[in-house]
Formats: sequence, structure tokens, C-alpha cells
Amino acid sequence: MSEPSDKRAGASTEAAADALRQVVERTLAATAEGASGTRRRAQDLLDETVRRGQVTRDRVARGGEQATSRLADAINELRSVDDESMSRLAARVDELERRLATLEQRSTPVSDPKVEVEGSTSAPHEQRESEA
Repeated sequence: MSEPSDKRAGASTEAAADALRQVVERTLAATAEGASGTRRRAQDLLDETVRRGQVTRDRVARGGEQATSRLADAINELRSVDDESMSRLAARVDELERRLATLEQRSTPVSDPKVEVEGSTSAPHEQRESEA
């Protein structure tokens, strides 16, 4: 009698193995589908991050170009001197030249650096040496 019972045990073992195999296959298939979905979501997130990075880079580049342009305009404005400003500066220089000429005319002539001591025309340091 052991044969029918062995056949049933063998069939039951095969059925259990088939059932287990099916469960494992379904689990693996579900995991693969889940992984595929996760991969797709990760790729979408990466694509969005790249797009935002490019938008930000473009904004920064435009901002830099605008700042450069404003700086160049400011430098040009500082460099430019209008005719009125030049005329005022020229008039001030002329006035200063006149005042300087007047002061130079009023001043007394500067004496000779050689000091005359009792009829000597030698410089003071030369005189000291001769007295010693």
C-alpha cells in the first residue's frame, strides 16, 4: 500500500513545488514591474532636475550679461565729460594761473644760498671748517 500513498505524496510535493514556483515567478514579475516604474520615475525626476538646471543657468547668464552691460554704461558715463564741465575746469585753471602769477610778482627774490660772513662768500659749512 505504500505505492499509492507515495504517488499521492509525490503528486502533492510536485503540486506544492509548482505552486511555490508560480508564487516566486509572480513575485519576481511584480518586483520587475515595480522596479521598472521606479526607474521611470527616477528618470523623470532626473530629466526635470536637468531642465531646471538649464533654466537657472540661462537666467544667470542673462543676468550676467545685463550686469556687464550696466557696468559698461556706468563706466562710459563716468568717462564722458561734457563741454560745460571742461569749460568750467579751464576757467578755474586760468584763474589759478593768474593768482599764482600775482603771488610770484609780490614775492621778494630769494637770497643766494651762500651766506656772506664778514666779506666772505663761502658757504657756512666751508667757513666752519676754515675756523677750526
